[in-house]
Formats: sequence, structure tokens, C-alpha cells
Amino acid sequence: MDRTSVIAVAAAVTVLVGWEFWYAPKMARQQAAQRPVAAATAPTLAANTPTSPVTPPSFQPAKPLPATEPAVAETITKAATLSAQYEFTNIGGGIERAVLLKHDAERGPVTLNEFGSVPIGAISETAGDGTNLGYTVTAAAGVVTCERTAPDGLRVVKKFTLPTETSGAKEFVVNLDITFQNTSAQPHHSANYFVYVGSAAKIHERDLPTYTAFEYFGGKAVETSVMWFEPGRIPLVGIQTSAGKEKYEVAAKEITWAGVKSQYFNTILTPLDEKGEVSAKGQGVWARRFPLPNEPKLYGIEGALAMPGFDLKPGESSTEHFQIYAGPKDYRLLKQLGDSHAEIMNFGMFKIVSIFLLKMMNALKGVLGSFAAAIIVMTFIIRGAMWPLQNKANQSMKRMQALQPKMTELREKYKDDPTRMNQELMKLYRDYGASPFAGCLPMFVQIPVFFGFYAMLGTAIELRGSHFLWVKDLSQPDTVTHLFGFPLNILPLCMAVTMLAQMQLTPKSGDAMQQKIFMFLPLIFISFCYNFASALALYWTVQNIFSIAQLYITKNQPVKALKKIEQPDTKKRGKR
Repeated sequence: MDRTSVIAVAAAVTVLVGWEFWYAPKMARQQAAQRPVAAATAPTLAANTPTSPVTPPSFQPAKPLPATEPAVAETITKAATLSAQYEFTNIGGGIERAVLLKHDAERGPVTLNEFGSVPIGAISETAGDGTNLGYTVTAAAGVVTCERTAPDGLRVVKKFTLPTETSGAKEFVVNLDITFQNTSAQPHHSANYFVYVGSAAKIHERDLPTYTAFEYFGGKAVETSVMWFEPGRIPLVGIQTSAGKEKYEVAAKEITWAGVKSQYFNTILTPLDEKGEVSAKGQGVWARRFPLPNEPKLYGIEGALAMPGFDLKPGESSTEHFQIYAGPKDYRLLKQLGDSHAEIMNFGMFKIVSIFLLKMMNALKGVLGSFAAAIIVMTFIIRGAMWPLQNKANQSMKRMQALQPKMTELREKYKDDPTRMNQELMKLYRDYGASPFAGCLPMFVQIPVFFGFYAMLGTAIELRGSHFLWVKDLSQPDTVTHLFGFPLNILPLCMAVTMLAQMQLTPKSGDAMQQKIFMFLPLIFISFCYNFASALALYWTVQNIFSIAQLYITKNQPVKALKKIEQPDTKKRGKR
């Protein structure tokens, strides 16, 4: 690597680290109050509670109600199970809030669709409009019914059936049946209509807002985060290249489900057939983002699934079936809903690695009783499997270190001819059977594991609330205090220190400038880990300690003396 390339790489790394340290803390603020809800001990239903007339909160004006349908006062009907409390509103006829009683945030139980302008299960003919119509809401025996009759005689009845299961995915599933009945004397035609999946926003103050997204599955999972709506800009410079986008719309056939998600929770709407099996009836999707209360620079997202239209003769009716999953992003639970539902985890290009690590971590936790212990043991297993490869790399680096005097001579001799210098260096490596890249091989092998962990920990809920020593939550940064407004996170700093110690013990190979580049590695890893789940820094710190121990154990192993390898005589072989 020439000096210009070295300087370019070093500058790029410095910019990356600076950007992460400047931008990540800014995204980690959210001051939104969450309403505490009393825990339920059994499935219950509460009477309608009238409130003052309301206009649904929104970031843009709502479509006015028709003159024949004046504004109505909102009433809230609460229905609870052992796992969740659901608040149904008569405006839009759907679930205004879903409060997960078994999952806590900083200000009380986790609340889904807390800031959205449209209830879960609302319907409209035009995406984003006409969701503020009044319904009559009744509740009995674990079923909440929302009903209204339009001026043209179309009667809409929504039946929400609450879950009775207390474990597995079904404890978070509400079944929704929507019946359309033509009560008029004229045929009724309806084009595509939209069923709303609700909204998602940050749950924890330090959740990364980039995980707030709308997603749908139509043969493959397609994700649209709140950042998609931003104006196009040149990175770092900030010059705008394109306007921001107000909405996201896609027309597509055979959509299996649509959902909104934050970092660790999601709401998924799935069409079902008459047998209750997952069907692919969706015809398109729509989504938009909105600013969060008291945080205009942070956004939530809400969306809807387009369903095919229908024709009804006078007196005819048609019923569509859906399931609403409003709960944690738990891979095991999502797999129970259907193979495609787990795609909302969005593990990325290292999906196979992430799933393997998640299953391995859960299995070890079942034996050890602690996620922290599971991560430590899993790290020892992974590093133990790589022991022979690391030993071989250490031996190669020692050979490269022994070649340093000869390499220095060649660099000095051909300093004015870089091409010839590189040719001679390659001949030197070939003559002595050395490779300047052999020492990097263990690091390259570990990269998929690191990013597999990164993707898995960034979206899987298993570690949420797990403790370890001073760490209160392994799914969050382990901040112990703030210095001048900057969070002091211990594990990433321990990770950097152990990386530096490992580098000091590692046999030196390559030129001095390349060695200086490797000194940037701790900064690069800190940029990934500092404001991320502390479990990632725990894993990398433990593997660094393992590597240090391995270097101590193997440092006195004899290295074969440098000896030229006899090269075949290609000229003689060619004559034969």
C-alpha cells in the first residue's frame, strides 16, 4: 500500500469515527411521556369512556367529515388480557393503543401505536384520508365490535377477538373480521380499500431511530425506515440533492403481510383465508412518517395494507379475515405466525450467521440461566474453534517479522521505483513461503460473526432487560454517567483497551505505516459499539481477552528458521 492510499484510508476512518461520535448521541434523545396502565389479572372489559370531541392528531390536516356525518365525541373502550390491554376508539373503529403489560419501558409498560393518528384496524378508501369516521363500539366476552352504516347504505362491522392464550405468539394476536353488507336497494361497488396497521416509534430513549420502519412481505421483505423520507443530501457536506418525500406507496400483488416496527417491537397485519391460514391478498401498501410530540426532529411511522375491492348486490355481504400481532420482535414467536413473518427482523446479509448465533445464545441461556454467561461461553466456543487458524496466523506473522530486515533493504534499495520494489517484495515472500495477509485471515473470519452479532442484537428482543455486573440492560449502552453531556460507556472502552493490548502482543508484520493503520481499529470498533447494545462490546472484549491468553500461551512456540524454498525451474520443465 503506497503512502497516498494510507493517508486516504486513515482520513476516511477518522471521518467515520468523528461522524459516529457526533451524530449517534443526537439520535438518542426522546422526551415523550408514556401513560402508565394498571396490570391486569384476567381478561376484562371496561365500559365506554366519553371524552371531549377530538380531531385525530396528525402532521397534516385530516380530510373533513362529510356534511351528513358531523364530528362525534371520542369514547374509549378498554379490553385487557393477561398480556396486554387494548384501548378501542370509536373514531376510526380500531385499536388506539396496545399496552404490553409484560414489557416495561422507562415510563411504564410498552405502548404500541402511542403517537399514531390512525387506530389499528381502521379502514378507508383513500390512503391517509377518511379514517376519522364514527363507529358504535360494544364489548362482551373478549370480543369488541365496531359498527357503522355509511350514507350509501354500506354497513361495516369489525369484530376484534382478543387472545385467550397466555404464551407463544398467539398471546399477542388479535383476530379481526371485517364484514361489509349492502343494506341499500342499489348494487354497491368498492375499489381497493386500506386496512391500517397502526404506527411505530422509539420505545426507549436510547433506541436507535433508524430501526423505526414500515415493512411488507410480497415474496421478499421490503423495509422503508423513517430516514427514507429525508431529502437527498451529499454525505457530510449536507448539500440537498432531492426533495423530501411525504408518503410511500407501492402497488403489488400477493402481499402476505404489512407491519410497522421499532427496534424491539412491531405490529403486523396479516390477511387470512376462510380456514384461518395466511393468504396473500394484499394489493399494495402505503406509509408516511410524522414528528413525535416534543421531538420534532424524531419521527414515527404509520402505514396501511391495500385490499382488493368488492361488489355487493342489495342484501349481500362479504367478510375478510385478518390477524393483528402487536408484540415483541421475538424470532421464535414470529416464526410461529408463519415462515415469512420472521423476515421483519431484517438480519441483513449475515442472516444465517445471526440466526445461528441467536439460537445458540438462547440454548446456552437455557442451560446457564444468564444471557451474559451465554455470550461469554459462546465466545469461548467460537474462539476455541478458531484456535488452530489463529496459531497458524501467529506463526506466519512471526515469519514476516523475521523478514523485516530483508524487506527494509528492498524498500531502501528501490525507494525510487515503487513498481520494482513491489515485485521484489512479492518475490521475497514467495522465496521464503511467507504471506503478508496470513495474519489478517482470523480477523476476516471473525467479521461475519461480528456483524452477525451486530444485526442480531440490534433487533432481537431476547437481551432486553438482562443484567450483568454494572450493566442494567444488555440491549442498551452501559452508560454509568455523563461527562460534559457525553455518555460514559465502560464496556466499549474496555474493548478498546483489550484491542490495544492484543496489538502490542501480536507479532509485528508489514511496514510501519500499515501498522499505524491497524492502530485505528479500536476507533472503528468503538464507532460501531459505543452507543449500541452493550452485549456486542461484551462479546468483543471477551474474545480479545481470549486472544491475549492465546498469544501468551503460544508466544514461545518455536518458529521454523527462515529458509528459501527451492523454486521449480520453469525453463527446464518447458523444454521437457
